[in-house]
Amino acid sequence: MPHRKLHVAAGAGLTMILAVFAQAMLDLPYRIRLANPAANYWAVAVLSILAPILVLTLARSINKAWLRRMGLVVSVLIALPCLAVSSCAMLEAPEFSETDGSYELLSEAYGGRFAYRLYRTNCGATCSYGLELREELVLPLGLKLVSPKWSLYPGSEGAVKMEQSSVLVVNGVDVLGKVAR
Repeated sequence: MPHRKLHVAAGAGLTMILAVFAQAMLDLPYRIRLANPAANYWAVAVLSILAPILVLTLARSINKAWLRRMGLVVSVLIALPCLAVSSCAMLEAPEFSETDGSYELLSEAYGGRFAYRLYRTNCGATCSYGLELREELVLPLGLKLVSPKWSLYPGSEGAVKMEQSSVLVVNGVDVLGKVAR
C-alpha cells in the first residue's frame, strides 16, 4: 500500500509539472508567478529536476514489462534536457534577497484589486532597455497573476498614470502608451 501512495503522489506531481509547463507555453491572458523573483527561477530548476524522477517512479509501477521499459527510456531521454533547463535556471537565479535585474520596477498605480506596474526590462549586454506594463493581482501563498498589457522597445524611462477608463504610460508630458482598464 505505501507504494500506491508514492505512485499517486508521483502522478499528481507530474500532472502539476505538466500544468505549469502548459500554462507557460500557451498564450494565456494571465500567468501565475511567484511574488519573489528568485523563487520563479528556483521553481523552474526544481520542477525540471523532478520531471524525469517522477516519470521514472511512475514507470516502475507499470506491470507490463514493455511499457515499464518504455517509461524508463522516456525518463532517460527527458533527463538531459531537463537537467540543462534546471542548470540554466540555477545559474540565472538572483539571490533571494536581491531584486531581479531583468525586471526593474519603475512605477506602479492601483486600479481596484489590480496593480499596474511598469518595469524596465534588461535582457543583457546584447540589447537595449525596454519597458513593459503589467497588470498584477496578488494572491495568497506568495503567488500573483500577471498579464502583460503594453511594451516598448527600446525604452528606458516612464511612469504609470491612472485615468478613469485607462492606464497611461508617460515620460514627462509625453504619453508613451495607453491601455484600457
